[in-house]
Amino acid sequence: MRCPDCSKFVSMEFADPEISDIQVTEEGEVTAMVTITRTCADCGSDLKNAELEMTVDLSKECEGHVNKEGEETHDLTIEENDVNQIEESGGRYKKAYFGAEVCFTITCTCDKEFSVEGSMSDKVAASEMEECC
Repeated sequence: MRCPDCSKFVSMEFADPEISDIQVTEEGEVTAMVTITRTCADCGSDLKNAELEMTVDLSKECEGHVNKEGEETHDLTIEENDVNQIEESGGRYKKAYFGAEVCFTITCTCDKEFSVEGSMSDKVAASEMEECC
């Protein structure tokens, strides 16, 4: 791919994945929006990117902390622990995939000690990434 800033054919590097939104519902379903970007190895300009929408259902793990009528109020909160890039080279004549893995911890505002750790991941084929320029 030719970089519009360098005007050269360049190799691409993987920038750190960015989380734009991570949420947990009252039932324990976690959603996140993650943007992955490939940049120019020479000047650092964004060349390709993809937005990944991730979802994982942890309602069974959060079962005792779901709001029920007549009981104390439970508010689930989520904290992002780590974001890792996924890079799977396909080798010759095979597809390459890029993606991200998000690790998180869910806690509850009730007095009981409650903590659920989880992760979710997604990836796309390199050819499916959109060009930025």
